[in-house]
Amino acid sequence: MESDDQATTSEPAALPVPRWGLGDAILGLVVGILLSSVLAGVWLGVSGDETLSIGGKAFSQMGLWIGLAGSPILATRRKGSGSLAVDFGWRFRPVDLALGAAAAVVAIVVVVPAVGLLLRPLLGDPNVSQPVKDLVEESRGTALIGLILIAVVGAPLVEELFFRGLLLRSIEKRLGAGWAIAGSSVFFGLAHPNDLPLEAQLLVMAALAALAVVLATLAVKTGRLGASIVAHAVFNAINLAVVLS
Repeated sequence: MESDDQATTSEPAALPVPRWGLGDAILGLVVGILLSSVLAGVWLGVSGDETLSIGGKAFSQMGLWIGLAGSPILATRRKGSGSLAVDFGWRFRPVDLALGAAAAVVAIVVVVPAVGLLLRPLLGDPNVSQPVKDLVEESRGTALIGLILIAVVGAPLVEELFFRGLLLRSIEKRLGAGWAIAGSSVFFGLAHPNDLPLEAQLLVMAALAALAVVLATLAVKTGRLGASIVAHAVFNAINLAVVLS
């Protein structure tokens, strides 16, 4: 046991310098996409269907999430401090509820409509909500509950850990906060393809990239993911409620 003198003079052990980076993020995304495709194929093979049902889409989504959530978990354990909170800001404070809710409202009322107005001369005013409407109409009973849980709970947790955790901080280590916000936001928009005409697809990706700027700014300014997770969840919840109504 240390003496009082030893305890007061000894310095705390330094945390190891993290070795994770963009390679870990890219690997996680690739693995997630591959697993998602494999699980989709397994579902179609077992069910005999030609297209994925709502259950098949959820099953396929699990493969993507394994890659997205698994990559930061492996990165912190093998190349970092061993703590998601230390490496990627996986922390929450009560104030994050207010910060996140306010940011979500700003994104819905100001940011996303502004993107639509700016791009209207180039893309027109395409219908971008049809895939979500089709998904909601396909969901009934427990399937609808599952859809809500995926959109409001699962996606915010997994995607914030990956995009505003591992990816943003990997870019920030190399290029600084500004490029990290911009780069991770563009990547977030591109990572959300939908079965839409080209103009509608471009508008959705641009709107999601703008939302991601809000989320990434929250993560950088607070140094944690709590506020961005809340903002992401509230944003999805409001948009889903609009479609359901």
